[in-house]
Amino acid sequence: MPGELVAGLELSRSWMVDERHLYNPSGKPGHDVLSSPSMIWEMETTCADLAKSYLPDDMTTVGFHVDVKHVAPAKPGVEITTSAQLEKVDGKKLTFSVEAREGERLVGTGRHRRAVINISDLG
Repeated sequence: MPGELVAGLELSRSWMVDERHLYNPSGKPGHDVLSSPSMIWEMETTCADLAKSYLPDDMTTVGFHVDVKHVAPAKPGVEITTSAQLEKVDGKKLTFSVEAREGERLVGTGRHRRAVINISDLG
């Protein structure tokens, strides 16, 4: 039985930066780094996983707002930990604080908002 979505819930997940996550800003060999879209995708996934673990099977969430800063590069092969904390529940709208870290080093930080919906609304 799922629990209740309340402020303060947290989830962290770790993943490796691999080829699918990379962007090369210079086009030169050896300049591959974690792309912002990939970092944001991982942050959103962490938030979605956190919410889903507290929702009944017929409910899910969809993202509708992202406000994230990518503050440091991450190279291929490093482990990143993405963390989400549920800050606010306003009816069906959820606000999360999110971070991505390589060890103790902050790579990205911000906020993400999701809405709780019935899976049948997806079509």
